[in-house]
Parts: sequence; structure tokens; C-alpha cells
Amino acid sequence: MADLGDKLDDIEGLADKRLSLFGLRFTPTQLGAAFALLSTVIGGLYGAFLMYQRVEEVASLDIGSFEQRMELINQKIDNQEKLLSSIEGNLRDTKQLTYDIEKRVNDRVVYFEGKLAKNEVKLEYEIKKIEDKLQKALDNPLAN
Repeated sequence: MADLGDKLDDIEGLADKRLSLFGLRFTPTQLGAAFALLSTVIGGLYGAFLMYQRVEEVASLDIGSFEQRMELINQKIDNQEKLLSSIEGNLRDTKQLTYDIEKRVNDRVVYFEGKLAKNEVKLEYEIKKIEDKLQKALDNPLAN
């Protein structure tokens, strides 16, 4: 089995495109593949290094302080919920008191409107009586 490079030398116009490096002969394709492989390995190592840095950052976090802050936030939320339910209760009570006052005021208004209507009827009756007496007195001044 003959070397392909040697066979290409035998063909007229095709020269061997191999490069010699450190005593070894390489084709441009082999050099490109070697460069791609070397770039991939270096890129992977750099990515692993960055991931290691991130893991170190996470590992150095003080979880206890975060737990304390979360507990404090939970307590504040609980206090806000209690305050909110207290406010809701007070609003419900205030609403009921407002309705009760409104009902009492409406009852009073109806009561006084009834009394006013009765007094208007009595007043009209008295005015009518006085007008009749006045008319009798005007019609016959000597009658009384």
C-alpha cells in the first residue's frame, strides 16, 4: 500500500501540500482538526474554571443570615396579615354601625314627617276656622 502523498507527487501538477513541523509532516486538514480539538479543550477548561468560580461564590454565601432575614420577613408578613384582619373587622363593625345609625335617622325622619303632616292638617283646620270666624265678623260686625 503506497502513501497517497507519494502517489500525488507522481501525478503531474499536484504537489504534496504537507507541512513539516517538529520533524513530523502534516496536511492542512490535519492542522485544522488539531487546532479545532485544541480550541475545544481550552474552551472547555475555561468554562469549567468559570463554573468552579461560581460554585465557590455560592459555597461562600452565609446561609444562616439568609435564613434569619427570611424569618424576619415572615414575621413582618404575619404581623401585616394580623393588622389587615383587624382593620377588616373594624371596617365591618363601622359599616354595621353606619347602617344602624342610618336606619335610626330614617326612622326619625319618617316619624317627624308623620307628625309634621298631622300638624299641617291641624294648622289648615285652625286656619280655616279662623278664616270662617273672620269672614263672619266681616259679614256681620254686630253679630258678636
